[in-house]
Amino acid sequence: MFDKIVFKARINIEDTDTIVLRNYLEQCTEGDEVYYKSTAYANFDGCFIELRGDRLKCKCSINKLYSKGKTGKLDNSRPMTFANAVRTIRELLMRLCVKAEDAVVTYYEIGLTMRLSHSADEYIRMVEDIAERILWNDANFPEMRQKTTEKSKYFRKVLKIYDKTFEAGEKGRNVGSNVLRIETVYRHQNVPLPDLLGDTFLEKIGRIFYKDWSELRFVRELSAVKGVKISQLEKARELNRMGVSRYKGKYKQLYAAGKITKKQWETMRTFANNWHVEKAKFIEEISELECEFKEKLLTCFQIGHVTPFKKNI
Repeated sequence: MFDKIVFKARINIEDTDTIVLRNYLEQCTEGDEVYYKSTAYANFDGCFIELRGDRLKCKCSINKLYSKGKTGKLDNSRPMTFANAVRTIRELLMRLCVKAEDAVVTYYEIGLTMRLSHSADEYIRMVEDIAERILWNDANFPEMRQKTTEKSKYFRKVLKIYDKTFEAGEKGRNVGSNVLRIETVYRHQNVPLPDLLGDTFLEKIGRIFYKDWSELRFVRELSAVKGVKISQLEKARELNRMGVSRYKGKYKQLYAAGKITKKQWETMRTFANNWHVEKAKFIEEISELECEFKEKLLTCFQIGHVTPFKKNI
């Protein structure tokens, strides 16, 4: 389902007064230019708008707008289908006097909220990477409250997982306990709005969302078959958590820094190079939390919280 979305649009200049009045915009000046923007009221309305001449920019959470229409509250913790999102966007366009064909989306988020059996930070603690990209602790959050893939300007797609219960509580809202949120953020986009609202596009990004998050890699403990030494099991567990490249990189650096001997480094390197053979001696144990997360994800996908199946329209 859509959450935050940013789009730019060209409007009919004759609709300026209507847009200003409907959306409680205030008049501003910048040099000789007169323009309009949202006031603090937007914090309650959920829609931030800037209007300069015939150019309009809008930033809002489609999920929150949908929730406000249903419950009167801005809340993105409730499930919403793509079909609900499309209807909400079309209603927003009418309010803004914008034609879909005159709008381009520059940023959007696809997200899913899950109510699970344990505290969200327990799941976050157990995940390390997704779709071959490392998940890092977000420095803007306490440890294990949010992890994201790299967010540098070179990445147009960012994936994040966070503790929705904690995040809402920090903002003075209560969404209940054990609520986990996953999101895929698409930045620096240039998608015509009619394309974004089309079934083909929605089906595509829905399936990409499910594929990416179904590949979320949880830490899995290893147990060993009979005859394997404890020291080998410890190396195998670390290697399994880190992957061959990162494991070798870590011990190569330790050797270069003089913290381990040449023999120790060669032992580690040989073990890592032979991991494709050695791993047959160990058994991965899938945790209860991983099973629950992936079952919940699949359920949401099947009932249409992520994909725009016709039955939800």
